[in-house]
Amino acid sequence: MIEDSTTKEQIYIAIDPDHFPEKGFDLASQIANAHEKNVCFLHIAMGKNVRENVESTLSSWCTQHQDKLKGNATYHIMDDADDFTDFMERNEAAAIIFELTQEGIYRNCKSALKICRELRIPYYFIKSDQTPNFKRVLVPVGNLVEEREKGVFCSGMGRTYHSEILLMTANDYGSRAKQNTEAIQALMDKQSLPYQFITAKKDSFKIEMEAMNKVEELNANLLLISASRDYGMDDIIFGPKEQKIINRCTVPVMVINPRKDLYALCT
Repeated sequence: MIEDSTTKEQIYIAIDPDHFPEKGFDLASQIANAHEKNVCFLHIAMGKNVRENVESTLSSWCTQHQDKLKGNATYHIMDDADDFTDFMERNEAAAIIFELTQEGIYRNCKSALKICRELRIPYYFIKSDQTPNFKRVLVPVGNLVEEREKGVFCSGMGRTYHSEILLMTANDYGSRAKQNTEAIQALMDKQSLPYQFITAKKDSFKIEMEAMNKVEELNANLLLISASRDYGMDDIIFGPKEQKIINRCTVPVMVINPRKDLYALCT
């Protein structure tokens, strides 16, 4: 497959040309085949020179793995001068996946989180020893009103993958987290989709970390979290909470960015 940077709504895989992202491709192919999308191997230079043989490597990957897709396998080498967020929005990307490995470009999620900061699409992190699966999705729900946006993704996974959604409401003194969960529940009920409630001990500040620690106990296959709304000084120095969760989590993590601008009239 030749390079194709014009196809809209692709599932992108951020790649290291020295390592084929086997688990990342497995996850991308599941999403792409379910939604009838193409998969695009995306090389992001991030200030590094692009080797001459990168294009041949990516073209070879497309040819070798085309038979696993209902759509097409494409690739793109991002120009170093191109803004990542602008590129993703211009091409109407549906999602992007990062496979974290022991060595290479994506040894940890820090750089990926930084470039995804302004994205309004889901971004996934999967490690080379993890298996992509949407059977049971653990969804911690906090007190911010934009947590309700998780309901859109919960219902989508319920319809598309027949996922069982595990709703874990923060144990707060106030009622906002409960109201957010009820909003997600109402959306699921409207479509007769399966879910169950998980009791939490932690409040909204620690609910996602508690969920991360419970994925194995609950037999969850995927953890859905929100990125930090704003970065404080501790986040800048030590890394945001999503970085800690992704690095420690034993299952793939799906991250969505909060859209507080959508809820300005609700607060």
